[in-house]
Amino acid sequence: MSKEMKPKLSQEEADQLPWQKVGKVSFVWVYPVKSCAPLDVSEAYTDPHCLTSSNIRDRCLMLASPKGNMITGRMVGSTVLIKPQVDGDNLTLSFPEKDPLHIDLKSVIQHRTIFNTEVWGEKVTGLDCGDEAAQWLNSVLKRDARLLYHADIPSPRVTKDPEGKWPLLRDDDNSMYADLTAYMLMTQSSLDDLQSRVNVSISPKDFRPNIFVEGTLAYEEDNWEYIKFGGAIFRNVKPCDRCIFTTIRHETGKKDPNMEPLRTLRGYRCEPGNTSPEFGINLGVDIPGTIKAGDDVYVTYKA
Repeated sequence: MSKEMKPKLSQEEADQLPWQKVGKVSFVWVYPVKSCAPLDVSEAYTDPHCLTSSNIRDRCLMLASPKGNMITGRMVGSTVLIKPQVDGDNLTLSFPEKDPLHIDLKSVIQHRTIFNTEVWGEKVTGLDCGDEAAQWLNSVLKRDARLLYHADIPSPRVTKDPEGKWPLLRDDDNSMYADLTAYMLMTQSSLDDLQSRVNVSISPKDFRPNIFVEGTLAYEEDNWEYIKFGGAIFRNVKPCDRCIFTTIRHETGKKDPNMEPLRTLRGYRCEPGNTSPEFGINLGVDIPGTIKAGDDVYVTYKA
């Protein structure tokens, strides 16, 4: 851990912070399969590596090419139309006008076929969910793909900050298959402001947050340092950089022909010299706990 990184808050330290109530949690979303549809859950546990609801873990599965390259909605927009359901060890994937796919995750663990892949250049592994899953994915996505399950495999990922720009980012903020940290928060007010600037209808699900908050001021989240929901306490690690995935409508899997809302975001939410606009915030966990829809949101502000 570098000297610039702040250590985790203790509960005693957290109790001494000047918390201010700013809003409430309106939705909690878990994405079992990276780039696929979310599940709306009433509550979830904030494990340091992922959001967990019952037996559902956020981004514990992902798609990869037979050569090991990750497949996301950036490359194949129709991935967002794949809807997962998890019942114990049973995973079901559905897609419009296709028979559903059923997978016994316990069997995947027992067979333990290791598959090597990468997430943004970081080497990770997963358990291959088998040929039947691969054939189903080929039929719905029209390209070869394997379904990988993180299961209990230790993650070798180490979250990096090569320029030392984010003092609240820590080496142990590694996630399963998420792009960076395991959590991303957005607010209704910021989304409303963006909506007022574009002619296309947008949804929070187009931006894939875990935690959606209402009652705040637009872009107020940029200035938060620590965030508390129920007993869970997070750090505002860094702004969330946005890419072409924001142009894929979650209802259709189709890309907006005018590259909205990414085009508009680039006009007012980019740091100098950066073409990736910032919208929402990536979070890291300091004190794990349960988060529920309807929880009050308390924050401290950056100095």
